[in-house]
Amino acid sequence: MPDKPFEPDDPLALIGVAIEADAAAADAMARCLVEEYLREGWTPERLLALCRNPFYQALHAIYRERGEDGMRAMIADAAATWGVWRTTAGGAQAGRPGTSDAAGGPDDA
Repeated sequence: MPDKPFEPDDPLALIGVAIEADAAAADAMARCLVEEYLREGWTPERLLALCRNPFYQALHAIYRERGEDGMRAMIADAAATWGVWRTTAGGAQAGRPGTSDAAGGPDDA
């Protein structure tokens, strides 16, 4: 627990700001977001549904810019690189979609 009470003008308050970014930076951010969800165990189908939802502003902005096919391609590319983690009652497994690779990772190709 903190030693002092919360102050509304606390200099450590979380503040978000928009910054200008070129197309390459936007692509890198989009790829990072997709990879993060896949590596947390989200299926490509569930991630695509999240991208369609305007509540998730960053993913939805990428979805609007790239379209359904572009988003599917990005998700498929990231899934092919990292695999998709799935957690079951028996434990976690990784694999690449469409393969029988049960323990695949980026270095197992």
